Amino acid sequence: MAVSRTRRSYFNNNNKIKPESKMGGGVQIIGALDYGSFAEGQDAGAVMALLSDIRFMTYASILAWFALGIGMTNVNKWILSHHSFPYPLFLTTLHMLASFLVDYVVIRFTDLGAAYGEPDKRLQLPKQLERKILILSVVFSTSVALGNVGLNYLYVSFTKMIAATAPLFTIILARVLMGVRPSKYVYCSMVPICMGALLNTVGEVNFHMLGFIATLLSTILRAAKSILQGVLLKDERMDSIRLLYHMSIPSFFLLLFLTLVFESSAVYDEDLHNNPTLWALILLSCISAVGYNTMTFVVTYYTSAVTLQVLGNVNMLVNVVVSVLIFQNTVTATSVAGILVTLLGVLMYQRANQIRKFFQMVNRCTGGHEKE
Repeated sequence: MAVSRTRRSYFNNNNKIKPESKMGGGVQIIGALDYGSFAEGQDAGAVMALLSDIRFMTYASILAWFALGIGMTNVNKWILSHHSFPYPLFLTTLHMLASFLVDYVVIRFTDLGAAYGEPDKRLQLPKQLERKILILSVVFSTSVALGNVGLNYLYVSFTKMIAATAPLFTIILARVLMGVRPSKYVYCSMVPICMGALLNTVGEVNFHMLGFIATLLSTILRAAKSILQGVLLKDERMDSIRLLYHMSIPSFFLLLFLTLVFESSAVYDEDLHNNPTLWALILLSCISAVGYNTMTFVVTYYTSAVTLQVLGNVNMLVNVVVSVLIFQNTVTATSVAGILVTLLGVLMYQRANQIRKFFQMVNRCTGGHEKE
């Protein structure tokens, strides 16, 4: 969406809507502007029109994020399972190539890239970040590739439940790599997450060991990626779009090398040469992957990181339901119980700070003292 000079100036003032200003359904707009400070001396109709535009963009971006995420996962599964396409590494390589091309055009030639300076300087990467970007790229590309390998053997519903255990590996890696000590409430949330994962594994009737190991490793690497990415985004002050662009370059070459080593038969696959339907689905998969990554940033801007996590839980549940309807895989009562228990643990993990503050308030009211 093109943003006018006047409206862009409002966003650049770092104004925010007041905390009590919420939209229906509990989605809070925090990335826009403060109605009170912004409305002074401005036409009320123009203010309300802008707020209406923001409200529309918030809901539109959320719906697009949902659709692209669900579509990408299920299209990938359809390609891998229904078209005899045993090339998950090759598919991931094409995703990285698409991300590179789209981000290059966005940063180099569009108004969205204007915030990064002159056209010739927008794509430059500081020397001190090259090593960190390379490490993150290896972790990121390996995680995505292993996730697609898992999809080659498992149904979407089961892979999503394994991915829900990411908070467990995040706190373990944060403790080991960065010395971060989570609160006891965060540790408590790991109990239902582990129990839910165990129930899902026991109840999965289409279990495949190689697919399970690949998806589990993908989840661990995704947790490592979130930690490394946080360092670059916060400590190094790097924005998300350029980070994705610079990550896609070494990721593409790494995945291309792995594809040539492990999936070289794709070059001679007759189906790839003579099946336009397959290539149409691959193109749809690439578009969905790029769109999903982009809309993740947009949703975070119009709402908040916490809102994105909550929406992620809903997305995961909807993804499971949609995949079961599409692929007709059997889901046992044990698996359903595991899904619910896992979601409870993820919710506890995300709300650990609020739970801690609640008990601190209770202890202050009762005269007790809480031990961390």
